[in-house]
Amino acid sequence: MPTLSSMRIPPPLSWEEFEELTLDSCKIRWENPDLQKNGRRGQAQNGVDIYGANHIFSMVGVQCKNYQSEITLEIIQDEIVKAESFIPKIEMFYFATTSKTDVAIQKAIRLLSQKRSFENKFPVMILFWEDIIQDLIKNPEVFRKHYPQINISSFSTPNPTDVKLYSILDLVYHTLNLNFHNELIFGEFGELTGEDPLQIQSSILTIKYSSNNVLNQENYEKMAKLIDEYNGYLFPKNERTVPFSWDKARLISNEFIAMVEGVEYNLPSKELAVFNIAKILTKWAIWEVENGDETWPKTSWQTLKKWIKNLGVDEIDTNIIEMEQNYFQVDHWARLRFPHKVYNSMRSLLMFLN
Repeated sequence: MPTLSSMRIPPPLSWEEFEELTLDSCKIRWENPDLQKNGRRGQAQNGVDIYGANHIFSMVGVQCKNYQSEITLEIIQDEIVKAESFIPKIEMFYFATTSKTDVAIQKAIRLLSQKRSFENKFPVMILFWEDIIQDLIKNPEVFRKHYPQINISSFSTPNPTDVKLYSILDLVYHTLNLNFHNELIFGEFGELTGEDPLQIQSSILTIKYSSNNVLNQENYEKMAKLIDEYNGYLFPKNERTVPFSWDKARLISNEFIAMVEGVEYNLPSKELAVFNIAKILTKWAIWEVENGDETWPKTSWQTLKKWIKNLGVDEIDTNIIEMEQNYFQVDHWARLRFPHKVYNSMRSLLMFLN
């Protein structure tokens, strides 16, 4: 059955409509209905069309650009200069565009954002059209407001059981990858590839939100407290009084990692399958970094497909077979991204199971 996440929805021609779409997208993304548009057409806006607090209570500014052509880094930098004079001072800046996702622009912005962070300036992120649509489809009522011509009932939608399935996938994948991912981002490899340390905050928040759908209330409260402590240690609001230590960071993270690992023993069949799929993907992601030009073993592919088969979803079975065929045809750098590519594909499909 088709899903909204796989449907290609064209961007609006009107800049006003795109701004409204982006506003609603950000309200959903950051769970804040109080985000506001800044002024009106013709007024000086200091590079910010939308402003307010995000889900971690940081002041964010969003610039909306309805572009039919390719976006350039120069255009984004011009808006950053304007946004630096916005009052009150923003802590994060997002550039929202109708352009298609572009890996070159993403990398350029990661490098720019990292440089700005080192200079104690607000970091910069980009929201492409696909990102905005992915946010909107999380709320059928809001989506219907903008696209009444699309019969949303003809698409499959999440139910509570399925919310737990993709929450388990998110929780296990991001938690078990956390320490390794952090060392890559903050270490020498991250510096070479220009990775943005703020990616870690996204993973940490994903862990926190998904654990609320998987753990009981008591364990969730313990988990949330540890996650906040970990996030606060990695990204302190004030200047450190003692040097940063990975041993200290791991001491905190290992506590909530152990909680996630213990979830496995109380799961029914489908949930257990998702748990093991996520666990395999985390091991695979680490394996790709550590094993150079070698390809992931066929036996590992067979184990992954076995657990996927237990879900009983033909679309997922077909999808993973196609990915396996493609995996052995690409180079090492492309293979590095495959575990996350499989994770994203699994997540998208699990969100819309019936």
